[in-house]
Amino acid sequence: MQRVCRALLALAALTAVVYDVAAGPGVSDADYFSYFTVLSNLFAVAMLLHGALRPARERSGTVELLRGAAVVYILTTGIVYLVLLSGKAPAYPWVNAILHYLMPVAVTLDWLLDPPRVRLDPARTVVLWMAFPLLYIIYTLARGAIVDWYPYLFVNPHRSGGYLLVAGDCLAVGIGIIALIVATTWAGNRRHAGHRP
Repeated sequence: MQRVCRALLALAALTAVVYDVAAGPGVSDADYFSYFTVLSNLFAVAMLLHGALRPARERSGTVELLRGAAVVYILTTGIVYLVLLSGKAPAYPWVNAILHYLMPVAVTLDWLLDPPRVRLDPARTVVLWMAFPLLYIIYTLARGAIVDWYPYLFVNPHRSGGYLLVAGDCLAVGIGIIALIVATTWAGNRRHAGHRP
């Protein structure tokens, strides 16, 4: 049943992304796929589809690390949206509901209901799972300087405060992500211990 739910959830998220692109979100495709929301959802979709197609007993340690990373990134998407971006009226409320609300909750529940089959090293997860957010910020700022477009206000240096304010905001978000990594690792290891025969 859980594998069917994963497939349906992945299909819902893919449908939301495809519809959003086809309907025209008001930005170019390159800009659209530069949103952390879109990237984190697509990554979560990939892990859900893997879980839907492969039995749990075949999951390797690498797959469990990727599953955990997907949880952290999609939770980051949901929390940042709620804290910083929810005041904006979405163009398509049902798309917004799937990408910012349903997916973070469902992917987290999937992690808790089907915990990792190996124990995760907390220090290793912090290093590995922080790599993508750091690369994303570097990419966003470098690309923004070239094309003069930024996906989110808090990474836009053209506002009052410039790069100093961007650095402060990114640091705050980074600390939040580290807290999510620690919590996700702890929860995964605790649930793993509880599921051992």
